[in-house]
Amino acid sequence: MGRSNSNEFEKPNASTISFGSLSAEDLNRLLPPFYLGLDFDARRARFGCAVSDESIIRYCSGLNTDQAVVVGCCGPAGLVAAIELHPLSSSWDDAELAIAEAVTTDRIMILGHLLQLAAFAAGKRGCGALVISLGAFERDLLRLLRGMSRVRVRGDSARVELDEYARLQTLSTAR
Repeated sequence: MGRSNSNEFEKPNASTISFGSLSAEDLNRLLPPFYLGLDFDARRARFGCAVSDESIIRYCSGLNTDQAVVVGCCGPAGLVAAIELHPLSSSWDDAELAIAEAVTTDRIMILGHLLQLAAFAAGKRGCGALVISLGAFERDLLRLLRGMSRVRVRGDSARVELDEYARLQTLSTAR
């Protein structure tokens, strides 16, 4: 297993995967080919509708690490899953979570680890809750979120109250 440091994203060797936050360079290098490689259903799950290659390229080029956080799981061929956090206000009180994946093995483990890294990254920015569209989430992923913190479902969205969970990384590294 690769490193789990959400501050650093390193290129995995042939037999590993690694997890981490994507830098501006990583966003330009890794995210466009990942999103372009998603099939129709995976694109629709991530973006909420069918999107063209041109729209994906334009979207990726507009991502800014000052305005969004992207954590990913990288295998030897590139990204296999990514979670984006977009603040709903300039203070990061709440953030929208968007997920994209092309995982074939160890899916729950990979997505669970990415959700944990996303919660820690959100907590570092003072974020108290994540808002998620349920259309893109299956029951097993909703179960993972409920295992992390309190989840309130309303219609087609869920609100994950991070509370103490997002501060766990800070508490564990302070010892």
